Amino acid sequence: MAAEADLAGEYFEQLFARYEQAVTALGGAGTLDLGMAGLRLRLRFAGAGLREGLLAPFEHLACGDGGAPELTISLFDTASSGIEPPAPLWQPIGAAPGTNPIARLRSERACVLAAAGSRGLTAALPAEGIAVFHLPDATAVAASERAAPIREALQLLMAARGPLMTHAGAVGRDGNGVLLVGRGGSGKSTLALSCALAGMDIVADDYVLLEPDSLIAHAMQSTAKLTEDSAARLGIPPEVIDPAGFEPTLEGPAKALVDIRDLAPGRMKRGLAITAVVAPVIPALTSRVAAHTAQEIGRESLRRISSGEGLRTVAPSTIVQAGSGGGSGSLATLADLVRRVPSYALELSPDPAANAAAVDRLVAELG
Repeated sequence: MAAEADLAGEYFEQLFARYEQAVTALGGAGTLDLGMAGLRLRLRFAGAGLREGLLAPFEHLACGDGGAPELTISLFDTASSGIEPPAPLWQPIGAAPGTNPIARLRSERACVLAAAGSRGLTAALPAEGIAVFHLPDATAVAASERAAPIREALQLLMAARGPLMTHAGAVGRDGNGVLLVGRGGSGKSTLALSCALAGMDIVADDYVLLEPDSLIAHAMQSTAKLTEDSAARLGIPPEVIDPAGFEPTLEGPAKALVDIRDLAPGRMKRGLAITAVVAPVIPALTSRVAAHTAQEIGRESLRRISSGEGLRTVAPSTIVQAGSGGGSGSLATLADLVRRVPSYALELSPDPAANAAAVDRLVAELG
């Protein structure tokens, strides 16, 4: 363990030194201060291109100057700065098409995560609230990856202070809302955006920071990912779809990026108090679907499920993504969540508006 502790801490120091070299090479660093989950997060980036190309999804959380940050993430890329990251101190791993395995180097003080698919490199000192993030080329990142930039760094730094990065969406009204949960492809994003288009408030479609004590789901990035089928069913205007269009993702199906602020102006919120967990379910096409109108399905499809079922819908993907960085703590937080609020399954209708109406009624009932 002592040798690994030295390696993880040593690599952080080396990567941070390379960031400072990149700042010098580019003539300075820019900063963007964010208010996120009640904390001030400072993003420091070498070169102006990183802000526009990678950090735009965080602009809605900008809080301006006026205080020392509790958390700091420093970012650079090789293409713009000419500065390479240090040689890996771990055994590199390969990535088959459609996968993004992560090599981890951990110690009591430091954590290094190297994503083999996206090639993102994160080194963090979680207790000290600092991290460094590197990419080979920030302008060549797939749109699907830009939907959740610096996810690993945020996860490590936030978890050390309480908020759990949870694989879920959140929608609601008047400060209260529900957590939309389920694995990739379960319909979370489509349901979340259906609700936003119906006039509900939205915090996120895919990732939130869940505060364990208050059960407030806090916003991270303002972006969402949609398949071509979902975009067509929601009637998404072509002009709000990212210019990169629909690209293959590490999850499998091709998806495009949309900015929620452009899609549903005024509906993006910084946080909502969670009053229920809702798991969308995509049904098989049955005679029941043919026999009822979409509006009737919207009334009938929401059913209460046990807290154990609720935990099984929200925990696996969140814990897997937490990796060795706090799986047991993640499970405890999510188990507490489903004990404190009810869980529901929502059988999705072919009509997105009916699904949004079912969620809206539940939010109103739970107050």
